[in-house]
Amino acid sequence: MIAALLFACKGHNVKDSISKIRFINASSISGDINVYIDYKKVFATDIQYLNYSLFSSHISTTHLIQIKTSAGNLIADTSLMMVQGNNYSVFLYDSANSVNIKLLDEDFSAPKGSFCKLRFLHLSNNAPATDIRQGNDTTVLFRNYSNGQYSDYNIYSIDSLTFNASNTGSSTSYYTQPGYVKFKSGYFYTMYLKGNIGSTAIDSLGFFVIENNGTY
Repeated sequence: MIAALLFACKGHNVKDSISKIRFINASSISGDINVYIDYKKVFATDIQYLNYSLFSSHISTTHLIQIKTSAGNLIADTSLMMVQGNNYSVFLYDSANSVNIKLLDEDFSAPKGSFCKLRFLHLSNNAPATDIRQGNDTTVLFRNYSNGQYSDYNIYSIDSLTFNASNTGSSTSYYTQPGYVKFKSGYFYTMYLKGNIGSTAIDSLGFFVIENNGTY
């Protein structure tokens, strides 16, 4: 987890005009990264590959966002109009050996009862268009996702589950998750496909799951 250095102003006129943002490093090409908002470094420590920051709070206005390698080389340079009360997630990921970013506007409306919410992103560098299934179930949970595509949050019963990935339209898995994910009531889960088919290094193919219960 990453400690934030930049805090929103608490002045009388802006204390309620706050937005939140976090950054997820799914790019093995980039290595460790850090974030600069309006030219100020946001996090005290770099965000490693397969890690992510906490949500940091900022005044709701247009901000310049830069993502840099640990050596200070610029990876991404963009601006974002942060809307009051909105929460954002920025994913850095690889696509055919190039580095891209994906910005998602978050909706953390909590599921009721013994349910959680799960969404899927295809962020693998070289995996094909993909279907996602649960364990041995033949039902496709997420159908025909290619690199950079993502689903909305879907509601699921709490349970301990495994997932597998197959070419779209095929029932034969090219990747099966080795362990279980235990879902908790009221939580939100982001599961993304990461890495490279054929690799046995840190950038090997797999699922990475982020668990949270709001903008912590």
